[in-house]
Amino acid sequence: MLTGVLVAILLILIVSYGWHIHRTYRFFTRLGIPGPPTRFFFGNSLDILKTNRVSLAIQTWTEKYGQIFGYFEGHTPILVISNPDILQDVFITSFSNFHSRREILFVEPNAKNAHLFVARGLRWKRQRFVMNPTFSSLKLKQMSPLIHRSVDIFMEKMAQQHQCGQSFDIFAFFKRFTMDTIWSCGFGLDTNMQHNPNNEYLHYSQRVLTKECCLTKLVICFIFMNEFKWLWYRLYNFDTAIRYWLHYYLPITQRFTSVEPQLWIQTQAEALIKRRMELGNTNRRDLLQLMLESASDDNFIEVMIAGYETTSTALAYVIYVLATYPDEQCKLQEHIDAHFHSKDEQERPSYETISEMDYLDMFIRETLRMYPIAPSVIHRQSTQEFHIKNVGTIPAGTIIAGNIQSLHFNPELWGPVDPHVFYPERFATKRHPLAWIPFGVGPRNCVGMRFALMEMKVVLVRLLKIYSIIDCGEQTHQTMKELQEFFVISPQKVVVRLQRRNTQT
Repeated sequence: MLTGVLVAILLILIVSYGWHIHRTYRFFTRLGIPGPPTRFFFGNSLDILKTNRVSLAIQTWTEKYGQIFGYFEGHTPILVISNPDILQDVFITSFSNFHSRREILFVEPNAKNAHLFVARGLRWKRQRFVMNPTFSSLKLKQMSPLIHRSVDIFMEKMAQQHQCGQSFDIFAFFKRFTMDTIWSCGFGLDTNMQHNPNNEYLHYSQRVLTKECCLTKLVICFIFMNEFKWLWYRLYNFDTAIRYWLHYYLPITQRFTSVEPQLWIQTQAEALIKRRMELGNTNRRDLLQLMLESASDDNFIEVMIAGYETTSTALAYVIYVLATYPDEQCKLQEHIDAHFHSKDEQERPSYETISEMDYLDMFIRETLRMYPIAPSVIHRQSTQEFHIKNVGTIPAGTIIAGNIQSLHFNPELWGPVDPHVFYPERFATKRHPLAWIPFGVGPRNCVGMRFALMEMKVVLVRLLKIYSIIDCGEQTHQTMKELQEFFVISPQKVVVRLQRRNTQT
């Protein structure tokens, strides 16, 4: 009898859950919005897995369904928009209704310790207010010597690669350089990771954003059964706490367990923050000191992790463009030379000099237009019911995705020169404010954008003053045909060769 009752209850729950999924998949039908057909339980996730890249699936659907359509990640509806005017209304004009990002896996946006990337409402507003001055022109100028210190080591490595005379993967060196810069500018920490690729700080920092680390069974459950996210939150926190306890308090278990990389980084960072606070105000002008002065140190880990992969990947794309567009490379080198009176190869460009290099700025912006580093969309979540022109009234909680790829290659936004042609001068013309958004848009754009651009400009100026980037044929081009996409869209490697500018060999 009891068994029969339990079976009946289970069947009722299964049928109810199935009906809930069926109703969820009618979300866009009720709004009259087109989109790809769904598969029960999986939504459109299997179609995405077939392409292995969300951005490719979105572009295929854009071509078929137009500038406005919807798809499902598991049971979560995503409304994709490529119309810049509508996106300007959502991301800027009506920001008060769309100030929230979509939820990040296992990060509670309403928690007291929610960081800048996920915080909402007044908490986000306060954090952003105290973070903005950290990346002002004055603060960036103060951090320039720290960036140059990391560039000095990077240039030593490039000199060694040039002496070898062989092609090499420059992307690997950019990863170590950007992470070294972040730890140096962030905590004033000399990690030696550019000299030691097995460095512990580098190892854990790189693991944070890997598929292997992030795509766990709990993550898959979170994506496909988002309705039970409260349960996945608790299981994740329990699993993390148990593994941390076993790893540090029962060393014998270390061969069977591994500490979460983000938890390891957080532990190191907290120790450094505690030490800095005990020392009080110092003369070191790194990010940590500036954040402590602005009471925003609780956001440091997120700024560091976000800055590492995006900046190194952007530099990798710039190098690829330099190698494959030699005429543009020569033009950029002439532009750089014009800003230096001395022929000293080791001369460090000042912050003011870097800021004056308009063609360098256009070159980087054009690269990021053609090779957007974020996975093709930026998201916002409506906080209340809202009417969108040409879409209709959407309920609270709806996720809006801005289609970066379509915006960046829209001929109406980027003509008259074909958007598929590399042409930095197109940025000399004023464009639609939503035409170029590799760092996001509106009040919630990337807070560290100016720091990332300055870091890129400094290392590129010093590299191109001495060397030219040489295309290695198929070695260089093959990796661009095999881009991988997770948190960023990136090649596995970028193979090039260096040639000194003052020689012919």
